Amino acid sequence: MEQIRTGQDSDHRGLFESPTAAFWPSAYWFWHSVPTEKVCQAQLADFKEKGIGTILIQARLAMSRDDYLSPAYLVAYRTAAEIAGKLGLKLGIYDDYNWISGHAGGRTVVDRNELRERHLFWSSSGDPRGEISGIHPPFTQKMGPDIFEWQYEGGRVEWCEWVVASALLHSSGEVGGLDEIVDVTAQTSVVRSDGVSCTYAFDGEIRDGQRLTVFISARSTTSRLINYLLPEAAEHFIEVGLDPLVEALGDLVPDSVGFVFYDQPAAGFYEWDQISGSLGNSLLFASTLPDAVLHSTGQPFAKTLMALLRDVGPATLRLRAQFYAAYSALMNEAFSGTLRRWAEGRGIVLTGHEILPHIGSWSLNGGFTSIDPRVALAVDFFGIDALRHETAVDSNNFVAQLAPKLGDSVARSNGRSRCVVETYASAERTPVRAAGQWELTLETMRAQAIRLYCLGTRQFLWHGVYQTDGHDDDPTPFANPRFDFGPGINFEPWWSYHDLFAQETARISAFIEPATPRTPVAILYPLHTALAEGPRHNHATHIGAWCEGLLAEGCDFMFVSETDLATARIKNGRLLASGLSFDAVVLPSVTVFETTKTLRALDAFKAAGGVVWSSGDRLSTVCDGGDPPSPITSTHIDQMPGRRDIIALLSLLPLSGPAVVCHSPDRPWQWVGNEADGWWRIVLFNDGATQMVSEISFGDGFDSEIWSATTGKVEEAGAFSRLTVRLDPQEVRCMRLRETAQRIVREGRLTAQPPLDAARAVPLVVGWSFAPGADAAFVPISVESGWETQGFPDFSGTGIYRLALEIGDEADWFLELPDVATVVAVRLDGRQIDRRGWRPYRFVLGRLRPGVHSLELRVANTAANRYYTNTPYLGDAADKSGLSAAPKLIPLTH
Repeated sequence: MEQIRTGQDSDHRGLFESPTAAFWPSAYWFWHSVPTEKVCQAQLADFKEKGIGTILIQARLAMSRDDYLSPAYLVAYRTAAEIAGKLGLKLGIYDDYNWISGHAGGRTVVDRNELRERHLFWSSSGDPRGEISGIHPPFTQKMGPDIFEWQYEGGRVEWCEWVVASALLHSSGEVGGLDEIVDVTAQTSVVRSDGVSCTYAFDGEIRDGQRLTVFISARSTTSRLINYLLPEAAEHFIEVGLDPLVEALGDLVPDSVGFVFYDQPAAGFYEWDQISGSLGNSLLFASTLPDAVLHSTGQPFAKTLMALLRDVGPATLRLRAQFYAAYSALMNEAFSGTLRRWAEGRGIVLTGHEILPHIGSWSLNGGFTSIDPRVALAVDFFGIDALRHETAVDSNNFVAQLAPKLGDSVARSNGRSRCVVETYASAERTPVRAAGQWELTLETMRAQAIRLYCLGTRQFLWHGVYQTDGHDDDPTPFANPRFDFGPGINFEPWWSYHDLFAQETARISAFIEPATPRTPVAILYPLHTALAEGPRHNHATHIGAWCEGLLAEGCDFMFVSETDLATARIKNGRLLASGLSFDAVVLPSVTVFETTKTLRALDAFKAAGGVVWSSGDRLSTVCDGGDPPSPITSTHIDQMPGRRDIIALLSLLPLSGPAVVCHSPDRPWQWVGNEADGWWRIVLFNDGATQMVSEISFGDGFDSEIWSATTGKVEEAGAFSRLTVRLDPQEVRCMRLRETAQRIVREGRLTAQPPLDAARAVPLVVGWSFAPGADAAFVPISVESGWETQGFPDFSGTGIYRLALEIGDEADWFLELPDVATVVAVRLDGRQIDRRGWRPYRFVLGRLRPGVHSLELRVANTAANRYYTNTPYLGDAADKSGLSAAPKLIPLTH
């Protein structure tokens, strides 16, 4: 990816005025068939014009797998890359077909069956005979038959090579330790098998009060997904999936095409009829796993497996944590490590993201709640990121969430900062998630992007722009491109306004770049607790409560790993780690530490005057310690942390830099960071429906600058003792300030509202005509309700409102549109005044002489009413479109 340069100017003003590609929005370009050169030229030029800075070509399910990586595909890929380069677009290699990196559209396992996923299943009973049956992947099944048939040849889940990996006799009640478990693997065998089940038998006696637990490995014969524990699987994926792309690109690598992006490498999350115990899905298995587990735990693999399912005595949590740590490391090195070495050999950057169980949520496992993330690359985020060159994460829908903050945290832990955040939309008004959100507005997308920047994002990656918008009268998800996690934003009626969003948000990201975030609180990422306790343990929800609680009080934070704590420096009572400075460390229901070094680091921080708080369950296990650990010296909250707890914690911390105090019921989003030369940067954003007011103070006074993300201009605002900032809905402010040497007594106010003579406002209620498109006839219309209620329920596009505007008094006039769905351009007497993609919809018309003027409003809605018509996805009513409140004409005061 692009190397980040903040420019030679000391305040980095040049980067802000003209951000580089690393800050402009990027997008997946969905290919549904092999495009012609003409299509590539037209669409790439369109993407460039609308402000997209980077494109990743992604072949989607609508494209035949036979076409993927075919000679014609590779020629088109090269052609697209050449065109992108000439246009000044950056291009990245999305590494697979559809998603789930590693299968190369099924090519990786062709004639290499040994590379297909192999899993461990288990059954526990009091009988000497038992079976494994009913194996199914619910995570995949719920996405529908087309996804199922993509992942499984013939749409069947079948298995072979059933092998007993471990058979154990143990008490049906409490087990006091591993020495009470008897390994009877040698006496247990598979006696019958077919493609869907197997029967095993134990040649021995099961006494009263005993149970037999048998672990059996089997390899899939139909799955196109690979065994991520095998480095040779990753090597063959590279050979058949990545090398052909790089070779086709030739001399365009790495200058025009500089990075490769992987996406959710994960095998099937299987369940079966006999599943039981504390592990929610099958485990991948390879011959290298037993030795890795033995080395990590010091215990035989066969017996250690039992600890994954049930309590086996005091060592249970330690054994689980060490098992999964070894399992995850083996997988990470086999897949991610192999890709990294290949990327470095090719001179390109490796990035991408793993499956994130917290997607769309603040709780660590609040997104993909049906899976056990420990069986995949989905828990050790710090370790996974160590094998990337650039950090990327995944986010879902349009709410604040954990992913960007955790992404920024792992990046800083590994010597980088910030991250790329892929954002995709899934349906909320139908259970068919792939139906997407064609009702998405540019305002909603912009608000989410700004929230993401405040949480640690550098680049917004949209999923995606489309080659085609699919076809009518077919609601089939995925196979019809229209319903493949839409919207394809280039088919939204508001697409022509995307450049406004792109330019403004790129500048906001560039504004943040030179500064280091103020993060008084470090939250320990409880890796070994997550491994040992599993996704249903309350560490996950405690993380969410701390995150949301701190942000609600205007306090930023970052996650740190145990390694970060163990290697941190302590200076003046502050913990220096990951390039940041912390006043407090929070432990969210942490029960397991990896090492006693963490305990010593916390004790040293506390002794130096640092603040250590914990919540929920208390520490019970340290993996490299023998005896029960000594209690952590901390303030402990037994329950979930609430607002009073957060306020109490923050009252103990010193304030460094400017104070930002909210004086409205709802708090704006904020980002605060410092530069090396003493300047501070502040971003404030109102994503609410009413005005928000914040007050900024800094010592005895401060100099201030206003950086406009809309225009790219920088203005000196003056020196103040206090600055009141009023933010209208959807307004964002970027400010730079520095404490003055002398005392300042001047107070300032900052507002975007121009001086208006509200008493003379003229509501423009009657006389409007409307045309649903440039070629349609005009008809009378009300501007107090949307066009969808006035005879145009399925019209998606640009509607044109016209009014003969009679001006009685010469004055400087201001036009306010109270309710617009969703974007609007204003024309007066044939001349375009301006256009807006989000609130506030306000326009300075200038000085108008008495007489009749022609006022035209071109309003574009979303594509929802068009694309969801005659499908199950429309919802209860058509989406609001056009004007639904009368425009107001207001004179400006002087």
